[in-house]
Amino acid sequence: MGKFTFQNDPMEKYPKAEKPQKPFPFLEKLEEKIENGKRPDAPENKIKRYFQRGTSQITKKMGEESVEMVIASEQGSDENFLEEAADVFFYYLMAIHARGFRLRDVLKILKKRHHKKKK
Repeated sequence: MGKFTFQNDPMEKYPKAEKPQKPFPFLEKLEEKIENGKRPDAPENKIKRYFQRGTSQITKKMGEESVEMVIASEQGSDENFLEEAADVFFYYLMAIHARGFRLRDVLKILKKRHHKKKK
C-alpha cells in the first residue's frame, strides 16, 4: 500500500526547516477577540452575549455544535463537516476562555502527554 497523505495539506508546501513560525496568526487574533468579549465595556456582539449568558450556555452551544459535526461526518459533505468543526472549535475556545485559559494551556497538556508516550 502507498503512503497515506492528507489531501491539500497546507503544510506540505513548507519543507521542515522552512515551516513558518506562526502559521495561523488569525488564531491569536480570534483568541484576543474572545478575551476582549469578556470585558464589561466590550462592544455588543455574539461573543459578549454568550459570556453574559454564562459558561453553561457556551458549553451547551459547544455540545449542540458537536452533535451537528457528528451528523455531518456521516453525511459525506466535507464542506459541511468542516463548517461544523469550525463551529465546535469556536465554542471550544469560548469555553476555555470562560474558565480563564487559552488554547496554549491545552496544547501544553497535549504536548506533555505525547512526550510521556514516546518514552
